[in-house]
Amino acid sequence: MSSQTRKVIFFIFKIINNKILFLFWLSVRFISAILPLITIYLFSLVIRHLENHEPLSKILLVAGILFLNRILDNFLRLKSITKLEHCINDIVFDIHELFLSDLKTKSRDERHAIVQAIRNFADATSVTLNNLKQPGIDSLVSFLFIPAILLFIDARVFVLTMASILIYYSIDHYTTQHYSRLKNNLNTKTENYYAKLQDSNDFDLEKKAYNRHFERLTLWGFTEWFALQNTAVFFHSLILIYLIYTVINGQKEISDLVLIMGYVIETQVLLNSFSSIKDALADMFVGLEHLAKNNDISVIDIDDLI
Repeated sequence: MSSQTRKVIFFIFKIINNKILFLFWLSVRFISAILPLITIYLFSLVIRHLENHEPLSKILLVAGILFLNRILDNFLRLKSITKLEHCINDIVFDIHELFLSDLKTKSRDERHAIVQAIRNFADATSVTLNNLKQPGIDSLVSFLFIPAILLFIDARVFVLTMASILIYYSIDHYTTQHYSRLKNNLNTKTENYYAKLQDSNDFDLEKKAYNRHFERLTLWGFTEWFALQNTAVFFHSLILIYLIYTVINGQKEISDLVLIMGYVIETQVLLNSFSSIKDALADMFVGLEHLAKNNDISVIDIDDLI
């Protein structure tokens, strides 16, 4: 995590008025994200018992535990997500209050542009925090537990999985840098468009400029995600081929294949979420940088972000 990203995160945390409530439901969400990993293990255990022709009572016991685990997962996940949505909604208003409390501008056009800049930052913050609550927390759990599980089960799968994560990260690092530049340009055009829209019907030039930069951003988004998704597909296919080979040669059972692929596929949640949150954090920094550069806003200085 870069120093700029850490500064933005700490800045957002300082803004939050009800920190204890937010951290509590974030913790509950973390616990709920562990339960799907247990589900994968229990499901593979049911298959193993079937392969070994275990007594029906033993199979039903594991199936019953699997059922209860899923119910608990649904309850904790949905409850924490709902509560976090309320917290995030409050955080958006905290941002509005912070930046607008002492805002003084020389003209209406200038105020409109600044208000839109504040909205851009607040919206980016909302998107980031919502990505964090789901699937960001799931990704954190996957990052903490799945590599260790795969290392214990099969070292070769662990090496391939880590290679996929490193290559994915390298591609994402480059694409996010370019994304930030495009997003910065789009934010400027957005502020200009809405400032003009509020006071005039003649906003064709601003609209064309906005659409041009929006198209550049979406085209880059397609390029970025196409490269990232296919990287994951390539490594998942390699792992699947390797596991099929081990099953055919009697080195592993089908239940082992189900267990390992279940955890490997979970890494896709980690990688997708990682990219989404990274882009959202880039949006937050771009939005916050716009506000810090504005002389009419005194609650933050650009030097704080460098």
